[in-house]
Amino acid sequence: MLTASIDFGTTNSVVGINNNGKVEMVRLGRDTLETKSVLFYSFEDKSFYVGDSAIEELRLESIGRYFVSLKSFLGSAENIETTLGTTTYSISDLISIILRNYKGVLERHAGESIDRVILGRPVHFNDKDKFLDRQAQERLYSSAIQAGFKEVYFEYEPISASLAYEQSIQKEEIILVADIGGGTTDYTIVRVGGKKKKNIDRRDDILSTHGCYIGGNNFDSEIIRNFVIEHLGYGSHYKNMGKEMQIDYSLYSDFSHWHKFQKMYDYKVINRIEKYIYMAYDKEKISRLLELIKNGLYFDFSERVIKSKIDLSSRKSTIINMDIFENPFSQSLSRKEFDRVILEDINTIKSTLKETLNLAGVKANQIDKVFLTGGSTLVPAVRNIYETFFDKDKLIQTDVFSSVGYGLAIGASRI
Repeated sequence: MLTASIDFGTTNSVVGINNNGKVEMVRLGRDTLETKSVLFYSFEDKSFYVGDSAIEELRLESIGRYFVSLKSFLGSAENIETTLGTTTYSISDLISIILRNYKGVLERHAGESIDRVILGRPVHFNDKDKFLDRQAQERLYSSAIQAGFKEVYFEYEPISASLAYEQSIQKEEIILVADIGGGTTDYTIVRVGGKKKKNIDRRDDILSTHGCYIGGNNFDSEIIRNFVIEHLGYGSHYKNMGKEMQIDYSLYSDFSHWHKFQKMYDYKVINRIEKYIYMAYDKEKISRLLELIKNGLYFDFSERVIKSKIDLSSRKSTIINMDIFENPFSQSLSRKEFDRVILEDINTIKSTLKETLNLAGVKANQIDKVFLTGGSTLVPAVRNIYETFFDKDKLIQTDVFSSVGYGLAIGASRI
């Protein structure tokens, strides 16, 4: 029987098929296994576009709504809804559109219908509220059912990553899986290898699972808050009722988080920005914020912010070039400055690691290998955490995008 596996990530997604134990990964992107977990609704043809197709529409400057990091909404207390045309969509509705697209890709590849799916999930959708964490999985379950699947199963993403690693070893090891993607940091300490490979039920091999709601998107937000929003009017002065005042951060609180930017399209927010433009001394800066919203520049804007983060993985400094605006600007950014603004997040990732070791009852020197997966493990400040705790020769950097998806497909044999 065919079972689909879907690693629906905050930033990227990967899919595969398990056909009675035979695993096959299926390409989602035009040229890659993975595709961006994004959705675009076109106001022109009233259609939804997913992944690479959504990005292509944006590059063609189609008019519509662009949704990113939808997975980040799952653990929220908010009942997220948005109206497109005459239809109101919940967060589960929007994610179901993406999953339905993936289901279609898998079925076209397999040449038959696929009713069962195993989905990856982070250790915590919400690391502070157990009810919201359960609700998040229920929302994702609902999305999969809406997408057309009849049987839906879940596996922790770091467990899946350990299954992928296990295929390459013979002897038994105790490994730490550190899976840090766009939205979460997930840790699992598990016994792998040896005779354990043949067992279907692996619960006794899991020594601990733990995590926190911090990932690459948090790093992007810090870049925006500390180095970009001043060019979009934050901190600028305006005159109101004879008093000189300063544009405060409340206008930008949703703007600096990818998944919350949708709220900036609200007419109340746009009206507020327009009033600031009328009253501001430096109209050029605050006008950029309105231009960003009304001209659909958010994709290009986000790409430039993310590029600066990626640049700093291999370089000591970079330039954030915002030539997308009518009045362009640029901002230099050094790795030292970047490390400074993400320090609090780094410390949380580090303390969560310590808690994971304590929960497993093992010391750092008892870990045989540290399996690093997820795009955010490429950030030097993140990698330095593991180089501090463990010998460098224990660190294994896998394919940051596909290892969880491959492990999910292997794990589908369990069901």
